Amino acid sequence: MKPQPSIGGTCPAPGRGRPALGRVRRALRLVGWNALFLVAGLALIGVVGETYFRLQAPFVEIRHPLTWSPIVGAVFRPNAEVRHTNHVDFWTESRVNSLGFVDREPISPERVAASCHIAMMGDSFVEALQVPIADKFHVRLEELAAQELEHLDVTTSAFGISGTGQINQLPYYDEFARHLRPALLVLVFVHNDFMNNSPILEGLHRDVDPALLRNTTATRGADGTITLRPPRMPESRPTTPWYNRYTPARATARLTAISPLAAWLNAKMSVSSSHDTDPEMIAQVALLSQRSPAYAALFDGWRPTTRAGIDDLFLLAEDMPAVYDDALDFTAFALDQFKERADRDGAAMVILSTHYMRTQGNLGFDRLTALAEPRRIPVIDQYDYILSQGADPWNDVRWAHDGHWNAAGHQWAAEALLQYLKENQGICMMRKSSAPPSPPPSWLTATSRSRPANAASDGAAEPETVLTESDEGVTEDNRSKVAPNA
Repeated sequence: MKPQPSIGGTCPAPGRGRPALGRVRRALRLVGWNALFLVAGLALIGVVGETYFRLQAPFVEIRHPLTWSPIVGAVFRPNAEVRHTNHVDFWTESRVNSLGFVDREPISPERVAASCHIAMMGDSFVEALQVPIADKFHVRLEELAAQELEHLDVTTSAFGISGTGQINQLPYYDEFARHLRPALLVLVFVHNDFMNNSPILEGLHRDVDPALLRNTTATRGADGTITLRPPRMPESRPTTPWYNRYTPARATARLTAISPLAAWLNAKMSVSSSHDTDPEMIAQVALLSQRSPAYAALFDGWRPTTRAGIDDLFLLAEDMPAVYDDALDFTAFALDQFKERADRDGAAMVILSTHYMRTQGNLGFDRLTALAEPRRIPVIDQYDYILSQGADPWNDVRWAHDGHWNAAGHQWAAEALLQYLKENQGICMMRKSSAPPSPPPSWLTATSRSRPANAASDGAAEPETVLTESDEGVTEDNRSKVAPNA
């Protein structure tokens, strides 16, 4: 019997069903299988890549065993092992000395009396975890001087912690370097030191309330006077509206710290956005402005950039916001403090201006020399020295994926200092080696003899406070990045 046509049309052919729906289902299944194969392939590539990098690398875990001292702030745990890498350019393993710095053991009292000692103060460029201790500039300087200035009997030591400025470094001199009675005190200066010396800019950069910074810092009173403030106990820091936020940058830092593949990808694909405005920092500026009219005046008209580029204005801007001029005042205060100590102890003092101070023009270098010249502090220009050697002061001096000095950068820093020493040998001849060290400043004496309010008073040893890499002042982003904020 023939099928009868339906009203308004013909009957569908037997066995045809719904062809359009069937095609959609087949297409969806195909897409699903393709997506599954893609995810499986990417996962396999990730596993293979991670395995490859872990097998190739001398080690994977970054180990910075930091501790906290109520006298000097954050230092390394004495005699501990430090491991540092950016998972691309370098892997270094170093031993912390008994003072808490990644350097050789301090020289003996007998050698102190006989030698011309040079003490280096600085941040991550002096800490220099990117190279072995033997390649650090102060060690190379000692070796070069032994060859070319043997009669001076030069010895060196280095006191550097990442993320510190000159104000933060004052206790390093008071508690450690001055007892070595240096003939020459060298302050190694990077452009971010201007920022580190300012409690306001440093607090914004660290994502910490400026009043709660952990290391030695300084404050400005109502009369405009700047005074030192000793280190603050980590436990004494209360929660702030922005502290400990989980940001994408922190998430990336934590991932790259445990995965060499992620670190390699981040190093190869990172794109700088240091000149974009930062809505979160703008909100923090508004909060601080509400707290104090003095803050509001300093922030007037300023649109903050991202935290990674907050210090760039010192190199790039002819006219800076008031908060940046304020940072120059704090840097001037730090230089005065070091100069006062050097003069008191019979030491000469010089600033080593790193290549960074002139790689984006001369504004940063000019600002530094404008502070140094009235104080009669000589400035050694590493950038100029590198040019005199026919080298590139940017590409030849640094790692491909990290802005700190490579071995060549340390060598050129040592050679620039050696050249200065050759021209000023009287520094060693006039050293007051017979003069005993004078007492430390009164505020430091008081700090070293007092205990926190919540500490036991029974004479028991105070428990060691161990800092993590995410703590203020010792963050991982200062140790391995293209443009160091050291």
